[in-house]
Amino acid sequence: MRILLTNDDGYKSQGIRRLAEALISAGHDVTVVAPVKGMSGMAHAMTFGKPVFLKKTDKYPYPCYSLSGTPADCVKLGAEIIKPEPELVISGINDEPNIGTTVVYSGTAAAAMEASLLGYKAIAVSSNPVSEEDFQAIVEFFIQNFDYYLSLTSLEYALNININNADIGNKGHKVVPIGIRKFTDIYLVGDMGESGLQHTLVGNPVPVDNHENTDVAAFEAGYATITPLTSDHTAAAHLTELAEKAEKR
Repeated sequence: MRILLTNDDGYKSQGIRRLAEALISAGHDVTVVAPVKGMSGMAHAMTFGKPVFLKKTDKYPYPCYSLSGTPADCVKLGAEIIKPEPELVISGINDEPNIGTTVVYSGTAAAAMEASLLGYKAIAVSSNPVSEEDFQAIVEFFIQNFDYYLSLTSLEYALNININNADIGNKGHKVVPIGIRKFTDIYLVGDMGESGLQHTLVGNPVPVDNHENTDVAAFEAGYATITPLTSDHTAAAHLTELAEKAEKR
């Protein structure tokens, strides 16, 4: 299978390198097009009206390109340069779980959604490695379940998969909707420079009482989670209510 592999951690990251090598060992034709540097939190940002720079490297045992743009840029341009076109797009393996409202900010998830918008089957995969060595077990779990994941793909949505590390383990899989994940927003104030006063956003997860049938609760309970994602941001549950309010105006 021809696979376009990308991420938001950069083409040098452990997750993408180990996954590329494992997919090749499993007999797949892999091409990496990934950001030249970390692009976490870029969501579905695209680069319009200015150039991005594509560079091929021969350092790895697979075709590998770095791009100065975003994860979504990597998918859009990658789909142009891979001929014949890819049969599957995989984004990851991310070094943080993309569960709950984290998905809103995730470049990893957005890359898979961009692939879906372009008409490709797509998978975003993330985890919670504590060390670089953790990636090996995570990659092995993904490869062992690859055919299962592939059977769940569709042109109608992208799959968002989260896999626990080996220390936590995975009791199985749960297909679940996105839950709620909140963080403390703390800005670290630094020095004043020519561009202004430096502010750096950091924070930690805040405990939220999620329903057990959500990705946040299932992942924390030791399950690998699977969620279908689309770019449709419509709050469908509120359409009727909104229409009724509009008619009263």
